[in-house]
Amino acid sequence: MLYILRFFFIFFLAIIVLGYVFRFVARLYLKRFQNNYNQSQNKQKQRPEGEVYVSKTVKKDKVVDKDVGDYIDYEEVKE
Repeated sequence: MLYILRFFFIFFLAIIVLGYVFRFVARLYLKRFQNNYNQSQNKQKQRPEGEVYVSKTVKKDKVVDKDVGDYIDYEEVKE
């Protein structure tokens, strides 16, 4: 009987200790992640306030196989 009580005591004590260790490690990891994220965001905000920046994308040509037939580009009209 004493062995069973000792086992349960050690088992629950280990679960509690592992829970605290996990929380501690998770906080450290999340703080590092947050600091890295904030640093990367601050690097992107180097432009002065009020400056407008427009990023242009390259227009891609539509690629359609010759076997498909006529391709009609259409707009959906909502009534």
